[in-house]
Amino acid sequence: MTRAGVFRTLIVLGFFIALEAICRFGWVGRNQLIPPTTMAEELWKLAGKHDFWHQVGSSARSIVVAFLLSMVVGCGVAVILHGLPRVRSALEPLIASYYALPFFVLYPLLIVLFGMNDTPIVIIGFLYGVMAVIVGTMSGLDRVPNVLRRTGRVGRLSPWQQAVHIQLPAAAPHVFTGAKLALGYSITGVLGSEFILSTSGFGYTISFAYNNFEDKKMYALLLFLILAVALLTVLMYRLQQSVQHRSGQVGREEESRPASLGARALAGLAVIAVILAGWLAVHAKVGDEALADPWATFAHLWQLLQSGIFWEHAAETGKALGLALLVSCFAGTVLGVLLGLGPTASAVSEPLLVTLYSLPKVTLYPVVLLLVGVGLGAKVVFGAMYGMIPMTLIAMTAVRSMNPTLRRTARVLRLSHWQAITRVMLPATLPEIVTGIRVSFSITLLGVMIGEMFASSRGLGFMIMNGINVNDTSTMMAVTILVAVFAVSVNMALIAWDRAAHRK
Repeated sequence: MTRAGVFRTLIVLGFFIALEAICRFGWVGRNQLIPPTTMAEELWKLAGKHDFWHQVGSSARSIVVAFLLSMVVGCGVAVILHGLPRVRSALEPLIASYYALPFFVLYPLLIVLFGMNDTPIVIIGFLYGVMAVIVGTMSGLDRVPNVLRRTGRVGRLSPWQQAVHIQLPAAAPHVFTGAKLALGYSITGVLGSEFILSTSGFGYTISFAYNNFEDKKMYALLLFLILAVALLTVLMYRLQQSVQHRSGQVGREEESRPASLGARALAGLAVIAVILAGWLAVHAKVGDEALADPWATFAHLWQLLQSGIFWEHAAETGKALGLALLVSCFAGTVLGVLLGLGPTASAVSEPLLVTLYSLPKVTLYPVVLLLVGVGLGAKVVFGAMYGMIPMTLIAMTAVRSMNPTLRRTARVLRLSHWQAITRVMLPATLPEIVTGIRVSFSITLLGVMIGEMFASSRGLGFMIMNGINVNDTSTMMAVTILVAVFAVSVNMALIAWDRAAHRK
């Protein structure tokens, strides 16, 4: 085991020992948290029951299918978008806003289309995982050396053959990074769907235990989930190291000229037309009870915008989002910079942070409610749980990749530790920090929305969940459209800020 691995093991053991002591000495109420040893004992009992493994197997099958679909479709879409730069440029704000969309709203529609089985859950897991593969694969394709592309043309390979035999293998490290994220998102989508909406599966089992005050069982299930995700993270990390070793380093990112404003506008209109056509086609098949048509949705949205009650819900979501973003960006930046200063600290913390980020945080919401309580605080904590870790990882990576000359200059000028951070490191890493803010915005918004779907009676997430419960498809779609427009608009501004920061 490496030195970093030893430190990680000691940190994990220390955390569980401290948690055991806190619970045993009564510093935390038994109705809030139980000792890890009690969790392990209960888990051992559950492991001897057939129903436990049946639920685990059901969820695992859905996750595997969703992940494989994400890989196949994601790689194919990435290759197509890479060859269509204008369409890609038009879709960039939508891609950046993708994870702000609450795909759980589609569950009733998917049930009508595919029935009460595992297929709707698999599709939601696929929808959460596929974009990570698309982004990772496009990032890799952007860095494929031009000499390899020319080799494919000289060999008279078709575009498909070039993609399969040259471009995707050369971009393998970045494709695998997308795959690693897609696995985590697929787990989140599947277990989140089971937790919120389903009546079977491992996520439903956690939700059932929480709703029936079976705290020992709930914490035992969460312990199993943490152990399983940690094991998968370690395996994926080992595979990624192998892929990077065999594939080597790919070339620098291509600097393509962005499409003109007119071209992007035309491509954007074409995308909107495709979405509307698909929406109308699905509505014609399933009817108003499963999906409101676009015109009824926009009419209802106009009515909502004139309602004072709607703006109260929107203000509640805006307040929670603002506070969660402040926590995510500020705390994530500070923590990332501090961890990035030391090679050992970053090597120790990065796998732990990736493991925590891979956990389906929706299943941890009962713990948040028990510790924080119902209300604005729970939504802020839940949003920060989503957004803080990516911000930390991006800031940490930015500090590690910073020009070493800047650090040496700070030492020569005899700047204090704080002065070096505020006057040298933060300005030098500002472009990456802006990128982190852009990335954190969408997933923090998603976290706040999911938080409002649970034990809240206010907010846009509550309106969506209430629409699902009473089958009010017009409200569900109207609020979802509004959230999408808001997320895309903010991301367009953040993308412009990001580009301006990187040009300086």
